[in-house]
Amino acid sequence: MRTILLFAITCCVLVSCSTKTKQSSQAAKAPDPTKTPFYYLHLKGKIGTEPITMDLIKAGPWVFRGYYSYDKIGEPIMIWGTPEGDKVIVSENTDPNEERLFSGKLDSLGGFKGTWRGKGTSYPFELKPSLENAVSLDVLYGSDSLPLYPGNPNTPIGQATNCILWPAASTDASVADFIRKNITDGKPITDPVKFLKRDIDSFLATYKVTGKDLDTAEGIPAAASWGADADMKVVWNNYPLLVLEYFSYEFTGGAHGNYGAHYQVLDLEKKKVLKPEDILKPEYKEALIPELEKSIRKIYNIEPGRRLETMLLVKEIEPNDNFLVTDKGIGFSYTPYEIGPYAMGQITLFIPFKDIKKLLK
Repeated sequence: MRTILLFAITCCVLVSCSTKTKQSSQAAKAPDPTKTPFYYLHLKGKIGTEPITMDLIKAGPWVFRGYYSYDKIGEPIMIWGTPEGDKVIVSENTDPNEERLFSGKLDSLGGFKGTWRGKGTSYPFELKPSLENAVSLDVLYGSDSLPLYPGNPNTPIGQATNCILWPAASTDASVADFIRKNITDGKPITDPVKFLKRDIDSFLATYKVTGKDLDTAEGIPAAASWGADADMKVVWNNYPLLVLEYFSYEFTGGAHGNYGAHYQVLDLEKKKVLKPEDILKPEYKEALIPELEKSIRKIYNIEPGRRLETMLLVKEIEPNDNFLVTDKGIGFSYTPYEIGPYAMGQITLFIPFKDIKKLLK
């Protein structure tokens, strides 16, 4: 088994002493992306003249992941990318027919500057780290692998990676404890390294057991190599709300792997994990069906009159408990096969608050 590599990097904040944010009064520098292997940056700035906020995570040796949103719209847009030379290329998940991306450089102060391209045009962007009214988070990354048949040059390999977020030392103790308990699903775990390794070790232990039952009479099957990838992202970070995404992918043989993202909305002030009914009035489940239909028709350009079941696995879309929220709206997310075929991937439908004012508490 290859030695696991673990890194814990504190994302420090540039904030003033404030009881509202529950942050430490100790000022600190943002992480230096030119020297720090893994980190979280909460960035604010503009694309052209449009103010945006970006939550960017260096989630692996060659991987950037996160979200950004236009401040006046508030709809989270997923981003992912890689370092390319001295630049960082981050693509966004918006239009399947057109590539939209950020191409720029991260400086030693945590700033991100370059050019955004999309919609047949381009604009300069400049973002700077600023976690005012937000919590700071550490990033931990680990990877490991296991040969199923040690000593066999043709052995299949099991590989697993994991990237987690953890409240930084500068975070108010009560807030940090609340975040930590929810990340660990209530388990009394205070060591982030042990928590990081737990899922990796569990996956590889399961993989090792499969070697006893694998039929190799006609050779080792091509699907005998397994893989797992898990990470966390920040969707929204504006006190008192912290919205986290938990993503996992596993390939354990078969035609394709299985994956999905689940969201957690934390009210850091009330120390409560929010549900849709904490935000919306009791009649929301029925009232949101037409709003969700309007959202999916817009995303997939489904013409009026065409029934949803010609594209989806359901006749109508009902809100579920896998939701996210920002200051401008609420989104409901559906894993593959929940409402659509695997090829459609995970579907997230965002509804602006301005369209459902009567449903807000």
